[in-house]
Order: sequence, then structure tokens, then C-alpha cells
Amino acid sequence: MAGKRNQRRAQLVLLLLCLVALAVLLSGRWPGLEEWVYRLEHIFGGSTVLPEGVLEIHFIDVGQGDAVFIVTASQKILVDGGERGDTVLNYLRQKGVKKLDLVVGTHPHSDHLGGLVNVLQEIPVSEVMDPGVVHTSKLFEEYLAIIDEKGIRFTVARAGVARNYEDGLILQVLHPEEPLLSSLNDTSIVLKVTFGQVSFLLTGDAEEAAEKELLDRGYNLRSTVLKVAHHGSATATSPSFIRAVRPEVAVIMVGENNSYGHPEAEVLELLQSHGVEIYRTDRHGTIIVTTNGETVETVTQKEEKAS
Repeated sequence: MAGKRNQRRAQLVLLLLCLVALAVLLSGRWPGLEEWVYRLEHIFGGSTVLPEGVLEIHFIDVGQGDAVFIVTASQKILVDGGERGDTVLNYLRQKGVKKLDLVVGTHPHSDHLGGLVNVLQEIPVSEVMDPGVVHTSKLFEEYLAIIDEKGIRFTVARAGVARNYEDGLILQVLHPEEPLLSSLNDTSIVLKVTFGQVSFLLTGDAEEAAEKELLDRGYNLRSTVLKVAHHGSATATSPSFIRAVRPEVAVIMVGENNSYGHPEAEVLELLQSHGVEIYRTDRHGTIIVTTNGETVETVTQKEEKAS
């Protein structure tokens, strides 16, 4: 295996040298050279150092849970961390992440919050964004204790909070306006991530009550890529919500052979009826979506075609 890896790296180096030689022949003027070099390097794993004008969103395969890593040339943001363990921490280390600008815990369920505890312990974090709902689990108490101990800035996410970054990344909190205390799932932070003409809707475990609030507020929910809520459960992803979002691509974060029956057939049928390209972490492994603000490219860990 190591021999094959070294051979691939040698081939990559040779190819890069050819590219550089060609760039010289073209008097050093080759628009997009930096981006192409990055893409070639990325095939062989490693760096999160992106060229200007590129956004990547990694839907990390954590089994039955959510973990989404957003990276641009200047920002590294983690949304949720799967169950308690080092899966996400190891993934970030593999990508060379030394610091996170923002960590978002969409809601306090363990399959979203658990892995964040390990990340917060080991990687410097500038800010944590949270729905601000009290939960009595020991995991949640430990999460809050680490934030306090390390003096991390803590922001309570409410609809209307927005961040506009110099590299063109826009982050908008669409939900919650106020916590729905009867349902932790419906208290999930819903984020819209926009980069140029391409947008992503990250919905946590928001169910139909939260979807109805989003629709009633009249937000522009139209998004290129939808992270399907609650692992493809039928308690979310209503027909009216899909008509409003009109995604081209859907990502379902779900564990292989999970006991919940996720994703449910009616959700898959609804997405397919709207011509949505579907990716699933149980079948495709980690899914990486890259955009330059105009076009979208999807690469999967496992070579199964999208449905």
C-alpha cells in the first residue's frame, strides 16, 4: 500500500512539474493554475489550504450522526461532530487543521454534540455557536465546561445572525427564532451557507415544526445543496419544504444498517420526484462538495453513483 502511495505521489510531482513548465511557456499567465494544483494535490489527501475563490464542504461519515466541515481560503468551520469519539478529530488532523474559527453545535443530542467535546479539548477554537437550550446530559455539561475552561467565545444563535467573510463566504442563521423547548430537534440551528451563486442549507435535525416556521417567515430557502434533516427521517423534509428549497443535490448523513430505518422511503421518493441527486454517507462514505461560486463538484469516498 505504501509503495502504491509513493508511486502516486511521484506521478503527482511529475505532473505538477509539467504544469509548471507549461505555465512558464505561457509566460507565467495561466488563470486557475493555483486551483488546479490544489485539486491534483487533494486527490492524494492532505491539506485544507484552499486557493482564493474556492469553498469546500465535507460531509464527514460518522455513522448515524452529523459532522460537516466548511473550509475556504481563510475560514475553517465545523458544524456538529457525531457521537463521542475521535472520528472527526482524526479527520481534521488528517487535513492539517490547527485551529477552527467557528464550531456550531446545532442541538444537544449526542449524535451531533458528542464528537465536538473531543475537538474542543484538542484543537484551538475561536468561537462556539449554540442554540442556547439547557440539556441535563453529562455530555452537554462537559461540553459547556470545556468552553468555559478554555475561554471560548460563546454565541447564542438566533434567526437573523449573519457572518460575511472577506473571502466571499456568507453564513446566515435562519433558525431558531426562539427555542422550541418541546423538541430539541426543532431547536436545531439551521444555517444557510452561500458562496457566490452556490448555496448550502444545513438543517441539523429540524423537523416539520421547524420547517413550517422557516416557510412562514418567508425566507429565501432556495439552495443548491440540501443537507437532509434528521438523517432522512419522515418527520422532516416535507413536500412544501422541498418545493421551497428546490435543491439540485441532497446529502443524507446516516449510519449503515441503522436501527431507525433511515433514510425512509417516502423521503427518498420525494427527493427523486423532484429530480434531486442524492448522496448518502452510508453508501458513499465521506462526501466532499467543492464550488468556485458558480459550479459544483462532488467527490465521494466510496465509488457508488448518486441515486
